[in-house]
Amino acid sequence: MTVHLFVRALLCLSIFPSSFSTLYGWQQRVHYRMWIDLDVSTHSYDGRQQLLYTNNSPDTLHEVYYHLFYNAFKPESRMDRRDKSFQGGWKEIDALQEEEQGDVSLMTLEQDGQRLEWSMDETLLHVRLARPLLPNDSTRLEMTWRTVIPRLKRRGGWGSHEGVEFSMSQWYPKLAEYDKHGWHPDEYVEREFYGVFGTFDVEITLPAGYVVGGTGVVRNPEEVRCGYEFKGRDTLLMEPACGDGLKTWKFHAENVHDFAWVADREYIHLITHMDEIPIHILVKRSFYKRVRSWRHAAKWTREILQYFNKRFGRYAWPQFTVAHAGDGGMEYPMLIMITGYRRFSSLYRVIAHELGHQWYYGMMANNETQQAWLDEGLTQYLTDEADRNLNGQPARNDSWLRSIVYPWDRLRWRDIYLYYQQAIVGYDEALDTYHDRFREATTASLVYSKGEAVVRQLQYMLGDSLFDAGMRQYYDEWRFRHPDQRDFERSMEKASGMRLDWFFNQWINSDKACDYAFDALTCKRKPDGTWETTVELSNQDEIVMPLDIHLTFDDGSTATATIPVENWHKPGVDHHLPRWFWTDREYIATFETPKQVVRGVIDTSLTLLDLDRTNNTASTGLLSNLFPPSHTAFWRRWDVRRPLDKYSIRLRPTLWYSEADGPQIGFLADGGYAFDRYNTEAGLYFNTKSKRVDYKIGYETPVSFLGRLGRIALLGTNSDGVQIWRTGLSKEIRPYFYQVNSRHEVRLFAEHSRLIGENYPNLMARWDSGDYNRIGLGYSLFAGNRRKGGSVTFDFSSTFASRTEYAEWRLKGLGHSRIFGMKIQGDVFIGTSVGDLPAQNLFNGAGSSSRTMHDNLIHRLGMNAEPEFGERNHLLLPTEGFMIALTEAPDSIRFGKHIANARLELGLPELQSLVDVWPLRHIDVSLYASGGWVFPETITFDQFSDYSVETGGIVAVDLLDLFLSRTERDLLDTPDPVILALYMPIWASSPLLDETGVTWRWGISISQ
Repeated sequence: MTVHLFVRALLCLSIFPSSFSTLYGWQQRVHYRMWIDLDVSTHSYDGRQQLLYTNNSPDTLHEVYYHLFYNAFKPESRMDRRDKSFQGGWKEIDALQEEEQGDVSLMTLEQDGQRLEWSMDETLLHVRLARPLLPNDSTRLEMTWRTVIPRLKRRGGWGSHEGVEFSMSQWYPKLAEYDKHGWHPDEYVEREFYGVFGTFDVEITLPAGYVVGGTGVVRNPEEVRCGYEFKGRDTLLMEPACGDGLKTWKFHAENVHDFAWVADREYIHLITHMDEIPIHILVKRSFYKRVRSWRHAAKWTREILQYFNKRFGRYAWPQFTVAHAGDGGMEYPMLIMITGYRRFSSLYRVIAHELGHQWYYGMMANNETQQAWLDEGLTQYLTDEADRNLNGQPARNDSWLRSIVYPWDRLRWRDIYLYYQQAIVGYDEALDTYHDRFREATTASLVYSKGEAVVRQLQYMLGDSLFDAGMRQYYDEWRFRHPDQRDFERSMEKASGMRLDWFFNQWINSDKACDYAFDALTCKRKPDGTWETTVELSNQDEIVMPLDIHLTFDDGSTATATIPVENWHKPGVDHHLPRWFWTDREYIATFETPKQVVRGVIDTSLTLLDLDRTNNTASTGLLSNLFPPSHTAFWRRWDVRRPLDKYSIRLRPTLWYSEADGPQIGFLADGGYAFDRYNTEAGLYFNTKSKRVDYKIGYETPVSFLGRLGRIALLGTNSDGVQIWRTGLSKEIRPYFYQVNSRHEVRLFAEHSRLIGENYPNLMARWDSGDYNRIGLGYSLFAGNRRKGGSVTFDFSSTFASRTEYAEWRLKGLGHSRIFGMKIQGDVFIGTSVGDLPAQNLFNGAGSSSRTMHDNLIHRLGMNAEPEFGERNHLLLPTEGFMIALTEAPDSIRFGKHIANARLELGLPELQSLVDVWPLRHIDVSLYASGGWVFPETITFDQFSDYSVETGGIVAVDLLDLFLSRTERDLLDTPDPVILALYMPIWASSPLLDETGVTWRWGISISQ
């Protein structure tokens, strides 16, 4: 019987050789030897490569694949087409001149001396082997090639926008990985890589005046010098470049899956050490002198490396280099590339992030193309842990004023702010999506924010000690191997003893959401003096998670109760409640507490990804549940710093003025929840001259019955003598979150308005008294990208039960593009009406209707100025009428019930390009031409011959940019542009004007 079972076992192993080998984690192995001759004048190099490839798989290989990354940098490449498909595409590969385009040309390719045939498909090289590569066998592949290095657009190339000469990443023909899933010949479309572990011996010959840094150690430091000869000594060399002619730099690296290098003639070389490991800082001399944050780079790198080394596993390579290079921040084994213009916090975090990648991507090299969250999420977690636990001044250098306006609380949920921002409005995606195949760049960034959130929730479930043990287990098991999600999952299961497949399946393989509600809390005294506490909760969405309930007793002391979803008890809690099985939507548990519980809160750590925390608190008091927890402050920018778990209320005084009402003093309170929900506004204002009390109340929030991006808005206001009550619904339809080529918006509203003050009518504003009730419908289409685009808006409104009856239609079009580097913009506006259109709604041929100007805060101030100010009305808001010269025409003929006009504007080159001095760098100059018709009453065919045309110039400046720094501007409550524009219609022809032809005319617009 024993022999029989043994034979059966052998048969099983022979049938499933791959599974047997996978059990022991086989992986392929490479040894690259490369010789590179760089021609800096032509930005090209000639290369020779010998590659020893060892097949440790159980499979016989008949082919291999190489990545030829630089072939992506050509017009109409797959990378170019993909980039242009997004509204936010920025690479502009199609703008590369011929000498700036990348190209990889193979000369020869042999296997063990036999010439091979190949086929090339853009960034992939497919090679048929002359001799099949058997399991546990090796072969030598040799090639010669020539590469034209592209101008840096993405990751690697020459000539970064900060002047770094060579950022050499993804620069050589790189063998694709073959693993238990087969070959991975992934096209280079945007991001992420997967390579074979092995050894690299690389020799790079280039002019002696360059300082070079790279993956691995320099094997000939005494020959190349530049600071590498100072072994074991902390050193700063401001001018390390030395020598004449050519130099050959020889690098050696082991247990790496990629090789990158940088070169520049102006690098300074700063050397420090973490234990025996040298840390090299290479940054352009001018940046080191001007950008103060770089002077802290060595200290930060050393401290972060020590922290990661101690907590997450030993840094296993012999050196580390931080290089000023690339187009952002990018990681390679033993080398990271970082752009130079960075403030303290930015540089600190990017160093921490790319250094964290040395663990997750570097030493634990998962397949980034398929499971990018596994390295980006873990690395983002390391980044924020370093920032939180190590980072003090000067890394965060906010002024005292900014710290008041932007309160900083360092809570963990802010680390994953972007996930909340997208998930709350319904734009989540499953994390197991191929990174290049996310819908858009915005959701592709979820591998960072949501990936970190997954890691933090593991920490939340397991507790700090078991979580850290799991991270070390992962490192110990998978260093210098190619783990995947399941391997990380198993490491955490081994460390915790908890089954976790349910956790990863819902958070990684789906886009389900989490929302728990604390429905009720009761507490009854028992005869023995203890208390019987009952909690009632409900699951409002699909994700299932264990819950920590923070309990507050009547004496102020606290305790923690945990509700598990598995038969596993979290250590370090006071009360273990019964399991909440995933099929149950509601949960009730009763347990004994030593004191009376008065309040319970779900997850006070704010780690659980609960999308709605307005329902996470319950109290035993009768009235305490009527109002949510809140936070009140003065002068805060809550739009970016609202707490996640409290209703934010801001209080502030106001000051205003109008000619009819005199000075106005008031007080405003506004508030809302994080991520633009449940927004309220309430203000009272006293007019000292008219003695009238004005008010404004409003409420605006998303509503579920309209679906994604549906909102409701309620408004009641009495300002400057006009009372308005309005209810509106809007629905935005967009396939993607941000990167959209087109989106639609539909609007519906009902409104009541009437004139109750004496501000209007005046010389600046036409206005009829009486009550007006309107209903309206609107539609907008927005299309285009950064280079060109436009919008079309249609609005219809009609009165009912009003003083007079009327209906009006408005159609507005806007388009923009660039020609020869200059911006060209076109505007069209058509408006018509039937019935008795009130004076405040009449179309204005030189600006906007009085009602439109009243709705604009800045223009409302001008409309209520002294009569002398408006005696000759040159204040305008040209959103409807573009015929500026008509400011010279009487109101009776430049206002009408019908209008049709258009404007074409051509932006001239910036004045800054001529003389870079203040304030010219903030001024925009353009030429324009406009024309159209204004019909005071009915339209007849004869009137179409009475058109107005004009041409002239526009000088515009953003007042906030002109007078405020970026930091000061951010402190404002509404930092949107405030554009002051001077319109000069030098030539005009119109039957509505007394004087035509060339003469001086002008109009001023101040628009927000």
